[in-house]
Amino acid sequence: MRRIFLDVGADIGESVKFFRSNHPEANQFEIFSFEPHPVNIEKLRQIEGITLIEKAVWINDQGITMYFGKPKSSTVYSDKRTGRVDANDKHLVPTIDLVKFIKENFQKTDEIWMKMNIEGAEYQLIPYLYQSDILSWINRVYIKWHIGKIPSITEEQNITCKSMVKEKVSKVFHLWRTKEILPF
Repeated sequence: MRRIFLDVGADIGESVKFFRSNHPEANQFEIFSFEPHPVNIEKLRQIEGITLIEKAVWINDQGITMYFGKPKSSTVYSDKRTGRVDANDKHLVPTIDLVKFIKENFQKTDEIWMKMNIEGAEYQLIPYLYQSDILSWINRVYIKWHIGKIPSITEEQNITCKSMVKEKVSKVFHLWRTKEILPF
């Protein structure tokens, strides 16, 4: 059995650094960091011992339009209210199909922890993970929901996605603030 930490929406690696310095068994985990923003990628390349995947996690491998903010934020939603997102600063970024990645690289018996902070893309990704039953492969999820930051996301979508995660994942932690202490 392998121990896996998926840092989905790695930003500049703060979660990985925190995980390593606060979890007594962090050195037993293989760490995979996913990040599409070029500014953040440069900082992530400086972190040793991670597998950096320079792509956005998504529901396919076909790429997606992302809207960049200042100085280093990005989202699939042009109407995101935070992160100084500029609807005119859009980029086609490469994506990785997260279901395919997990199925090709891990087994259901592996211990998989996932931190997800993907600026609203969770509302498309969670149903995809649920329908494929990959959510049941995840032992712990640390997720930041973006319902109040993106007007086009409905409360119904939010409730549905939270229910999907709760049904399939044994330990769920909701991240409310960027600097919140993660319960590792």
